[in-house]
Amino acid sequence: MAGTILGNISVGASSWVSWISAMEKTRKGFLAVSLTNPATTAASSIATGSVLELAGSFYTFTETAITLASGTASASVSFYYTVIPSAGGTTVTVVRNSITPTWVDSKQGFYASAASTTRYIGGGYIGTAATYYRKFIYTPQMLDYLIYKNKTRPILKKVLEIGEWNMDATQVIVVAHNLGSRKEIRSVSCIIEGDDTVLIPLDTISNFATPAINGGINQIVITGITVGRTDGGLFDSTSYNATASTVANRGWVFIEYEA
Repeated sequence: MAGTILGNISVGASSWVSWISAMEKTRKGFLAVSLTNPATTAASSIATGSVLELAGSFYTFTETAITLASGTASASVSFYYTVIPSAGGTTVTVVRNSITPTWVDSKQGFYASAASTTRYIGGGYIGTAATYYRKFIYTPQMLDYLIYKNKTRPILKKVLEIGEWNMDATQVIVVAHNLGSRKEIRSVSCIIEGDDTVLIPLDTISNFATPAINGGINQIVITGITVGRTDGGLFDSTSYNATASTVANRGWVFIEYEA
């Protein structure tokens, strides 16, 4: 299905002209759109019941699939949801593309350009294997919300269990962060639990080679956080060699990331 135009107000009686003019102004930029699958990594559609104004006309939706624009990468790319008039403006289609929009004051919305009728209504990030992250729909408070440039994006926190780790035998491990991308991570730290249940923080930076540094976080990759200990350091000992039967979880990695 596609979005379908609603009839414009048109009344011949002159006494209604000023009222209609006022009502036309109040609907400019109207956007009441919801996504299906908003909280999962599955592909979203425009949800039934959604309504928006586009270049002076109103459109209402039954569930409408969102396609990928020609030339837009299908993985590892930020994207926008765009609404494009078709069939002479009687219907619209919804497409994902990676071209940054322009805020148009006269239309009170994000558009491809001031002269364009392609309206931008939100966006997100495509990871690998058709997974979708950080999906959003614009609100009136998001005037500055261009992808990776928003001034008010919230910072979220995540606690990752390390699981079994015999640090005496294994120097480096990778703890999965399950975010689909490392680009939104802003802060990382780690704390280790010894076999005697004492909690000790790792150093925040480590090259895993200098004895003066006991261990730490080496790098953040697409799939996880690389954590390790140095040879001959505090954690390279039998005080940290218990297996899952004794210490099921060696510690925690804490990350802060942009929503």
